[in-house]
Amino acid sequence: MHSRTAEKIAFLDSEIAGLRTRIGTGGNSVQRAKLKMLRDIREDYQKSIDVAARRDQGDAA
Repeated sequence: MHSRTAEKIAFLDSEIAGLRTRIGTGGNSVQRAKLKMLRDIREDYQKSIDVAARRDQGDAA
């Protein structure tokens, strides 16, 4: 796992929160697409953390 993955997730969380605030309940298709893209990227980073944690648990056993 990349050493800065947790920092990247925190950054994406703040970007997602800011974008949600800016677009509110509406927003245009570009803003909604960007929000989806940011969520997908964040999800990918989270999956890499989960995989690394499972791998570490397997190594410790």
